[in-house]
Amino acid sequence: MYHLVTDKNKISIQADKEIILSKNEIAVSRTDINGNILYYNHTFAKISGYKNSELLYAPHSILRHPNMPKAIFYIIWQTLLSGRSTHAIIKNFTKDGKYYWLLIEFIVQKDNQNSIVSFLSRGKQAPKRAIKIIEPIYKDLLKIERDNNMENSIKYLSYFLNKNNYATYNDYICRISKKEKKSFLSNLRF
Repeated sequence: MYHLVTDKNKISIQADKEIILSKNEIAVSRTDINGNILYYNHTFAKISGYKNSELLYAPHSILRHPNMPKAIFYIIWQTLLSGRSTHAIIKNFTKDGKYYWLLIEFIVQKDNQNSIVSFLSRGKQAPKRAIKIIEPIYKDLLKIERDNNMENSIKYLSYFLNKNNYATYNDYICRISKKEKKSFLSNLRF
């Protein structure tokens, strides 16, 4: 059971129903450098369950599932703010409490002066195999965050990546999603 708090209202919901995107569905969104939604496509809106008026300029974190470690979002943000694109496997929350897993490519968008102006995300259904691999790691990170703090969770993830010969979280995600990556990226080109 999860509790959503909106303003002063507390709503309890069951988050046990998964939404699966079809093979051809790609959820696209663009945020400003603070994570506020500037653009989204039909698939993104449909899967989120939010109305257009609720999504535009809302923080992207409204979709954050409570089972996602803060350390993962910290790493994503640090990578993006350094000007590098990255990939992630994210469990998101819909407005009505369902959940969905996406394999997401985050792309840094810059202006003519090479300053970061926004971030584009393009996501498709995460491969079941990759979810089975990543979910226990996310559970470990969450436990560390609950028992200690996010910094220790980040240290644990770094230790895990180093021990398994991955330079970055992005490298790890690309590896566990390898069969999907080539076709995924080729389908996303504009």
